[in-house]
Amino acid sequence: MARAQRREQAQAWLERVGLGTQARQLPHRVSGGQRQRVQLARALAARPRAVLMDEPFGALDAQTRAGMQDLLVEVLHGTGATVVFVTHDVDEALFLGDRVALLGAGGLVAVRDVPRPRDRGAHDDPARLALRRDVLTSLGT
Repeated sequence: MARAQRREQAQAWLERVGLGTQARQLPHRVSGGQRQRVQLARALAARPRAVLMDEPFGALDAQTRAGMQDLLVEVLHGTGATVVFVTHDVDEALFLGDRVALLGAGGLVAVRDVPRPRDRGAHDDPARLALRRDVLTSLGT
């Protein structure tokens, strides 16, 4: 790919993650949330079939974390990419996942399908609460 095409693609991805005007910022001048947005753009710019994300939002505050979760869902739409998202946050797993794999000391403990549509406000939905309880029980908590 020619240099001009790479720049154009990078700019398009920065715009897609809401950082189009920040392209020239130095790394030490951007926030943790902005760094995560850049990492997301970098991971998806190559149009991978699969992406491993290991606790990518763990160091973010709750508000930024929720925003990044929403952005991830939005940005992934239509890419066809499969994401393996590692998290210790059950609510995050249930919001982001189509399927949740539960790991224990001996390996895979269980796999649960997560019903759709995604709705951040569905915390009191009986089916979601039952699934959350099931996941926590399977993890022994």
